[in-house]
Amino acid sequence: MIRVATFNVRHGLAEGGRVPDPSATTAVAAALGADVLALQELDVHTTRSGGTDQLALVRDAVPGSVARFARTVEVDGGDYGIGLVVRGAVDDVEDVLLSGPGEPRRAIVARVEPVAVDGVDRPPCTVAATHLQNDRRVARSQLVELLGRLDSRPGPTVVLGDMNLPPFVVDGVCSELGWDAVATPATFPARSPRVQIDWVLTRGFELVAVVVPDVRVSDHRPVVAEIRPVGPSRVPSSG
Repeated sequence: MIRVATFNVRHGLAEGGRVPDPSATTAVAAALGADVLALQELDVHTTRSGGTDQLALVRDAVPGSVARFARTVEVDGGDYGIGLVVRGAVDDVEDVLLSGPGEPRRAIVARVEPVAVDGVDRPPCTVAATHLQNDRRVARSQLVELLGRLDSRPGPTVVLGDMNLPPFVVDGVCSELGWDAVATPATFPARSPRVQIDWVLTRGFELVAVVVPDVRVSDHRPVVAEIRPVGPSRVPSSG
C-alpha cells in the first residue's frame, strides 16, 4: 500500500490572504504523510514569495524524499509550476508539455519505487503529477491526452493533480479510457468547498481510504488517498 496526495498550494497564499506564507504550506504538505505528493502552483525564487524555493522547502521537510519540478511560466523574477515529492526512488522522469491554448500546462511522469516499510520493499509504479488548464474543454482534452500517453508506461499507475474538472467530466473520461477516479468531498474553494477539482486517478490500484483535510493555507484543500496494487503489473501497450 502507498499513500498519495495532491495539493494546489497557490504559492503559499491562503484564501483571502495578502502575503504568501511558504512555511505554513510546507508544514501542511509535510503533515500529509504521503509517499508520493503532487504539488501545483509552486513558486521557486520569486519576489512575491520572498525568493524561497517552495518545492525544496517541502522536500527538506519530508525525510528521505526526492523532488522534481516542472516550470510552466516565469513569474516575478522566478519560476512557477508543478512539483513531485517522493519518499523513495524516482527514475525514468519525463516532463510532458500538454497541448492547448492559454497558460502552458505540463505533467511530470516518473517511475517511482516507494521507500520500504519495516524492511519490506514495495513494488514500483508509474506516477503522473499535473495541473490542467482552467478552461473546461481544454482541460478535458489535456486529460485524455495525458492518460493516452501513460499507455506506454508500465503499471500500476496513478495520476495526481488539479484537473480543473468536475466529477461528471472526470468520471466520463475515466470510464471511457479504463481508469478509476477517486471520489472525494469538494476540494475548492478551501473555506467553503463546492466542487471537487483535485483528483487521484488510478489504474491497477484499489482504493483503501481517502480524506480531504480541512486546511486553509491555500484556496484548495488537499486530497490524500491510500491505495494498493491489484493483480499483475500491466505492461505498456504495443500500439
